[in-house]
Amino acid sequence: QAHQEMQTQSCLKLAEEAEKERKEMAERISGRAEEMKASYKKFLTEVQSSSSRASKVTFPEMAKSVARAIDGLRSRYNIPATPA
Repeated sequence: QAHQEMQTQSCLKLAEEAEKERKEMAERISGRAEEMKASYKKFLTEVQSSSSRASKVTFPEMAKSVARAIDGLRSRYNIPATPA
């Protein structure tokens, strides 16, 4: 009887420790998930700001340089500008 009671108590103690461990792991995992969410949001924000920067700066410049290249080819090969 006493032996069985000791076994039951040690089982309960083990179960308690396992539950404590599980809680700590769950907290660590959710903490990591929050970190990942935060860094993903930061990443998205950076992508959005850099793409809007790129569209403000790069595309007009690209269009100008393409237009210059076309003008250069036109003058080199004596091609008249087509009316828009």
